[in-house]
Amino acid sequence: MSEPTNGRSTPGPTEGRRLGPRRDRFLLATAAPAQLATAGLAAGPESPADPVDLLGRLGAAGTFEVHRVIKASAGPALSVMGTEAVASGFPDVAVVEMEADRAAILSAHPLVHLEPDLPLRYHPAPGPVTGMRLRDPGLMPLGDDIAVPFVVRDRAGTPLAGAEVYLMSPAFPARGVTGADGAVTLSVPQAALADVRGLYVKPQADHWAVWLAQPEIDPGQPGVVVCPSLGETFPGFPGERELEGWARHAMRFDVLPPTFRGHGVKIAIIDSGAAVDHPDLSGRVTAGRDVAGQTDDGWRVDTVGHGSHTAGIIGGSDNGMGIIGVVPEAEIHSCKIFPGGRFSDLLEALDYCLANGIDLVNLSLGSPQPSELLARKIEQVRQAGIACVVAAGNSGGPVAFPANLASVLAVAAIGKTGEYPPESYHATQVFGTPTAEGYFSARFTCFGPEVDVCAPGVAVVSSVPPGNYAAWDGTSFAAPYVTGLAALLLAHHSDFRGRFAARDAGRVDRLFEIIKGSCQPLALGDPGRSGAGLPDAEAALGLKPPVTLTPPADPTLAALWAAMAQAGLVPAPMPVAPVPAMAAAPAGARDQPASGDDVLAPLRTALRSAGLFGYGSAENN
Repeated sequence: MSEPTNGRSTPGPTEGRRLGPRRDRFLLATAAPAQLATAGLAAGPESPADPVDLLGRLGAAGTFEVHRVIKASAGPALSVMGTEAVASGFPDVAVVEMEADRAAILSAHPLVHLEPDLPLRYHPAPGPVTGMRLRDPGLMPLGDDIAVPFVVRDRAGTPLAGAEVYLMSPAFPARGVTGADGAVTLSVPQAALADVRGLYVKPQADHWAVWLAQPEIDPGQPGVVVCPSLGETFPGFPGERELEGWARHAMRFDVLPPTFRGHGVKIAIIDSGAAVDHPDLSGRVTAGRDVAGQTDDGWRVDTVGHGSHTAGIIGGSDNGMGIIGVVPEAEIHSCKIFPGGRFSDLLEALDYCLANGIDLVNLSLGSPQPSELLARKIEQVRQAGIACVVAAGNSGGPVAFPANLASVLAVAAIGKTGEYPPESYHATQVFGTPTAEGYFSARFTCFGPEVDVCAPGVAVVSSVPPGNYAAWDGTSFAAPYVTGLAALLLAHHSDFRGRFAARDAGRVDRLFEIIKGSCQPLALGDPGRSGAGLPDAEAALGLKPPVTLTPPADPTLAALWAAMAQAGLVPAPMPVAPVPAMAAAPAGARDQPASGDDVLAPLRTALRSAGLFGYGSAENN
């Protein structure tokens, strides 16, 4: 047996190691300097604000391992967090491993702040397990396993390699990945085979995912699954034409002047990196940091695809092919924390944003558990004028952290009928009754009063490694559309060249106010599923007057508003009551030309054009 190291035995090459409980990872910070001084810990050659030094002084030396120390960033002072005053700046934070019982003892000390360094989720596209309750397979007599073969092809018969195949049953899902021949064999317990609820096939790229409910399974011969290509739905895509996608039309990006491209705005995408050699990302993601790997160049590789998909939505190249981003001239930075990202990685990534003058941060990630240190850090970046746009989450439950913070803009996901093949998996994500325009709340989206706005997050086509495209679902892909809109506002809205030009919290608050004020309300049942509604880029940028659903208070103007609503000239939230007669007007007055000083003249002219007012004959009254 090898010599012990830090209280653990290091096994030899063939001995193995007996499994036991693992040490947990924690974030460790010290109390405010005033509290340390009061406790008599301000003196000494080393700063007591050093969390590792403090643990040593408290007699905890040798009971923990230090992964790294995240040094205090040079951000603005924090004045208030909740009801307690917060010290200026932000403390050093040590990432340590220790036993849970030791951590519980230390966390009770008034000079120590200790919290779990929990894993983050990057809000991946929701899988077929959503809503299916799985039973404990250990309690079920499942019998022998049966080999069930499948072959995945496109319509031309070409095998699709790398496709994920899931066979879903209440017992547990069976999963496999197709080989170069498009074939895969799943091992399925005999008892579970008769209770299969669905077959989910997710191609690696360039094809639609397919969902087959109650599939007929024959273990004696391969089941063939045909996945339509994206090119069948969008002829000429991706090589011959540029795909704008339904989201650009829904949020009115397609009607903006061609000069609105986000030049000069810095956006950080904290995610899984970026495939910088992708045709739509080449030259677009130009800087970053691999926080998880602690290198300056690892962000250029994206093994997950999640960060590349997000980056394409925000800033994909306008090169006549593939997809086009919302802001193809914004400066994009990639902070890589996935796979394996934790709270500590997000802390460090936000420090990168502070140090590099970032304007906007896209966070398509979250956790079911909160973090006080992260909440303070996000408030610190807000005070520095950095706006965080955060995906609400894909669990179908309460809004995840940090989207549930008041200091960020939380984005839920919606879809639109007719924007994907009916046999695709996207068709299973419709929640409730779609609106007249076909919009629906996504079944997977987190919801609640913390949701600020909603955006397209179903059947969103964007870039994935190495040079391909995929249609994915998730609030992860709704948030970047709102991030792109925020970048357009910072670059082109007059407010941010004048009164709100300074990098402070007021700029962030005004930015969020404009986005929410531009929204088209959606009748999706629960307001928590859509927040203020679907942002309208044209209205947000002041290129059209904001929509109002409230009639004027003045009785005469209210009557005119009602008439215009009946004619479809202004929107109305419900059927409009008949226009009241203008009894006070002299006989025939409605048919006379308006006087030069009549403030209602423009409205009367519009109503006459709509045929609601006559020009002198009784038939037109």
